[in-house]
Amino acid sequence: MVKLISKYLSTYGYDSIPDFLQSVAPSFKYGLQVPALSFSAMAAFITQWLGLSPFLAVAMLVAIATEMRTGIRASRRQGIPFESFRFSRCIIKLSIWLAIIYIVHAFYKECLLQDEFLYNKIGSLFFSVVKFFVMTWFCVEHLTSILENLAVLDGKPKDELICKVSELWREVAAQVKKKKK
Repeated sequence: MVKLISKYLSTYGYDSIPDFLQSVAPSFKYGLQVPALSFSAMAAFITQWLGLSPFLAVAMLVAIATEMRTGIRASRRQGIPFESFRFSRCIIKLSIWLAIIYIVHAFYKECLLQDEFLYNKIGSLFFSVVKFFVMTWFCVEHLTSILENLAVLDGKPKDELICKVSELWREVAAQVKKKKK
C-alpha cells in the first residue's frame, strides 16, 4: 500500500510520503509544529466559544486565494512558468485538508444524532472544537506557505520570513517562561 501511495505521489513530483506531508503542513519542515498547533488549539477554543465558524471559513478562502496568488507570482519571479502539474499539487493538498474537515464534521453530526448525553453533548462539543482546530491549522499552514512565497518575491531565501517567525516564537515562549517563574 505504501508503495502504491508513493508511486501515486511521485506522479505529482513528490519524492516520498514525508515530502508530500511537509508540503501539506510546511510548518513541520521548519520545526514550527508546536507554535502552529498551539495557535490552532487556542483559536479553536476561542472560535468555538464565540461561534466564529463563518469567519474561519472566509479566512480559509482568503488563505487559499492568497497562497495561489503569491505562489504564481513567486514562480514567475523564479522563471518557472505556470503549469497544470503544479496547480494539481495545490488541488491535491486542498483535497486532503477538506477530507479531514469533512470527516471530523461527520463525526460531529453523528454525535448530535445520539440520544445518550455523553455522545450527544460531550462528543459533539469535542468534534466541534476539533473541526475549528483543523480549520485554523489549515489557515496557519497556508500562512506558512504564503510567507515562503513572499520571501521569494522579495528575492530572499524561501525560509527567511519563517525563521523570523520562529525567532519571535522563541522570544514569546521565553517571556512566558520568565513570567511563570
